Amino acid sequence: MDFSAKMRKPGGVCAGLNGVIKLNQSFIFQLMRLSLVTTFFISTTFQLLLATTTKGQNMHLDMVTIGLQDESLASGLKKIEQQTSLRFYYRKAEIKAIVGLNLALGNRTIEQTLQQLLQNTFLSFRQVEGNILIERDAEQANYEIKGRVVDVNHKSIAFANVIIKQVATDKIIQSAQTDTGGRFRLSATEKGDYLIGISEVSKDSLFLALTLGDMKTVQLPDVILNTSIKHLKQVTITSKTPMLERKVDRLIFNLNNTISASGSSLFDALRVAPLLTVSENGSISMVGKGSMMVMVNEKIIYLTGADLANYLKTLRAENVEKIEIITTPPAKYEAQGNAGLINIVLKKNESLGWRGSVGSTYYQNTYPSFNNNMALFFRSKKVSSSFTFNQSHYRFIIKESTDITGQPSQILSDERRLGRSPGLQSGLSIDYELNKHNNIGLIYNISDYKSNTTFSNNYSFVTGKDIDSVLNTTGKISRPVFTQTFNLYHDLKLDSAGKKLSSSVNFFTNKPEMRNNFVSESENTYASVQNNNLSKYRIWSIQSDLTLPYKWAKIETGAKFATYNNSASIAYYNYILDNLVLDKTRSNDFDYTENNLAAYYSMEAELSKKWTAKAGLRYEYTLMDGYSPTLNQRNKRDYGALFPTAYIVYKADKNNVFSLNYSKRINRPSLNSLNPFAYYTNIYTYFTGNPSLLPSYSNNFEFNYLYKGMFSFTVYTQHTSDMISHLITVNGPEVHTSTENFLSQDNLGAYASFNRSLFKWWDNSISASFSYASPKSKITAISTPNGISGSFSFNNTFKTSNLLSFYLNYNQNLPSTYGNIYTYSQRSFRIGATLKLLNNNVIISPGYFLGNTTKYEYRYSGFIQTDKTDYNYNTFSLGLTYLFGRSKVSGNNKNISFDEKRRAQ
Repeated sequence: MDFSAKMRKPGGVCAGLNGVIKLNQSFIFQLMRLSLVTTFFISTTFQLLLATTTKGQNMHLDMVTIGLQDESLASGLKKIEQQTSLRFYYRKAEIKAIVGLNLALGNRTIEQTLQQLLQNTFLSFRQVEGNILIERDAEQANYEIKGRVVDVNHKSIAFANVIIKQVATDKIIQSAQTDTGGRFRLSATEKGDYLIGISEVSKDSLFLALTLGDMKTVQLPDVILNTSIKHLKQVTITSKTPMLERKVDRLIFNLNNTISASGSSLFDALRVAPLLTVSENGSISMVGKGSMMVMVNEKIIYLTGADLANYLKTLRAENVEKIEIITTPPAKYEAQGNAGLINIVLKKNESLGWRGSVGSTYYQNTYPSFNNNMALFFRSKKVSSSFTFNQSHYRFIIKESTDITGQPSQILSDERRLGRSPGLQSGLSIDYELNKHNNIGLIYNISDYKSNTTFSNNYSFVTGKDIDSVLNTTGKISRPVFTQTFNLYHDLKLDSAGKKLSSSVNFFTNKPEMRNNFVSESENTYASVQNNNLSKYRIWSIQSDLTLPYKWAKIETGAKFATYNNSASIAYYNYILDNLVLDKTRSNDFDYTENNLAAYYSMEAELSKKWTAKAGLRYEYTLMDGYSPTLNQRNKRDYGALFPTAYIVYKADKNNVFSLNYSKRINRPSLNSLNPFAYYTNIYTYFTGNPSLLPSYSNNFEFNYLYKGMFSFTVYTQHTSDMISHLITVNGPEVHTSTENFLSQDNLGAYASFNRSLFKWWDNSISASFSYASPKSKITAISTPNGISGSFSFNNTFKTSNLLSFYLNYNQNLPSTYGNIYTYSQRSFRIGATLKLLNNNVIISPGYFLGNTTKYEYRYSGFIQTDKTDYNYNTFSLGLTYLFGRSKVSGNNKNISFDEKRRAQ
């Protein structure tokens, strides 16, 4: 039999693969680079993963026969070792106080035996090869109680016996002896009531009743043992968490300790948090940051403006334990934007059943508006879920002037806008516990807003004091926006110590459609135009995060892939003889695709009792492709960078805490700013994007000081290169706004806040900020003088009774300069009250807000553009909320990290 072979020409699949490889050589190269980084991350954690609970046959299948009668845990472990080859490893100090155990004689697996011996204790167990480790359960809270035992002359008593007993179980949790200085340390794992017993041979015994609350470390006053005492003495000590706490990468604001935590929505309660500013239009910002993201229980949500405000209004402040303010996001989170984070930590309420609220708020300024909301929460043994719904209808009037002065021909513009914005928003979240190791869930959000605005504009061309001509423009802008977000996730608990693998798939779509119909006319000009700007954003991502907590460190690592697609169409039509005629020279289609890959690794460790450190490294690679079929023009680019983060905290004592942070960030251009064609507001005024925009980078340092949990002081510095900024060009009557990378800037700033309950009935929060900016421009026509900015605020909440409280807040932004933009002073004043009725289930909230006009100047070497806007912020509001169901039911408040969406707004 003859065999022959001949070479086949590439075709079919082979040719297709060759084409794909050639077109994506850069992408594949960066993917290989990312693979190496990811392989390094996985290899460094592989051995650590081996330390999780194994499925060896001995512990799960091997049987032992033992019984205990009023014996210690150490005795029980010894009996198991006598019947098996397994060996136990533990700290003697952690098990010696566990005594008085009783176990009926029987034949059980080793695992079942240990479960019965360690129930109702703070210990857990896991098998590593032929050994079983007995260790403190990391999932439980760890409280530390410290004190000193002295005699009547305040001399230290050494070697006194100290025990701590849990009142609910009547079990001794731990025993210890005082050192030569009379000092002792005890630990507990749960909130509740305890008895601390202290005895010494030559002294009478003494018992202290201790109630553990939120404070993790309790310092007892000196305990005096007196030989003349012949009876039981009881002292009750209740711990209270300070209002502010400093962790390694965040500032903790304990909202639960404030008057604002009762009877208000979370949106209103955020106004008293340090470093945060809540505006009347619903935006939330952080001092020294360009933007901010919001998390609930460590999971990022992404809503902006009215959507974010409406969501936060469905959460009650009573159900929030604390707010974590993160000015330097760790490597786990996206490096995009000069952004801060806040993490809203909800109380761990485990009651089963239903809970809900319905509410409505009426607003009155020039026109009336309203907002209605509803929230339902359900929890069973396996399922937790939440459903939110919001309906709103806002009416507004805005008066704006834009003046371009400083050159022979001036342009003076006055505009008046009347609008209404009805909207619907709803969200569903379901979490299902498959078993004790696996949870799955879905989150779905949908919103539909229809904004309609009518406007009239007076556009005057002036030479000296003479008006050359006037262009009058009237029109109507409609902007319906339909948005959907869908998330699927899976959480795998690898062991009882908190090791966890979380994975999710996310999808987002947004279809903003802006249609601007306007008529511009002057003595010699008439134009009737329809200018449409239609976009369709589609974003999806997949990510996986691994958390590995150990006694010596906490490790986090993960990877993420995200892809963006935007199909945009700008169409400019002229009305000619009542027909729409497309102007192809002013119309354009633009398709944009972007792929992002990321991987990160971070480690946090307690170096000593005073020092804690955390460091992380994130790598992000971006491949972008923008194509205009109208121009047959394509712009492709790829880039990758490393983004380090570092933190160190020094706790000098219980009153003084110092920290230092560093991070590197990237700010990519928004998808809309990359479209090169023009969008017109009248025949002479238009905006264009720039497909050649580069990302900007910033390096950030921050020093923090916290005194006695009430005074916080921060100093920060930042260097930003290739800032994405607006450039205004005036050419005769035409005013063109574009986007360029022409600024770099150095910032130096400081922030101080004082948060304290002055009295039981008065919470006070005072803050002040200052910053100095030194910008540099690549364009000589743009003047960039150094500038300063500052602000201060006073927030006061008064509690007149358990049913009535009221607040009084004032905020002032001082004049400031940022790059070539000068901002005039702005101020706001807010007063309101909260009244609770019908067993606290009905809440009435009247309020009044007073704000002033905003004014900006854009300064160039040849002219100055002055923008002045009156948003008619003087508003009276009246809110009514009804709470029903079990107050301690917690639904599913998990949210998925999907902050890519903010570039598609």
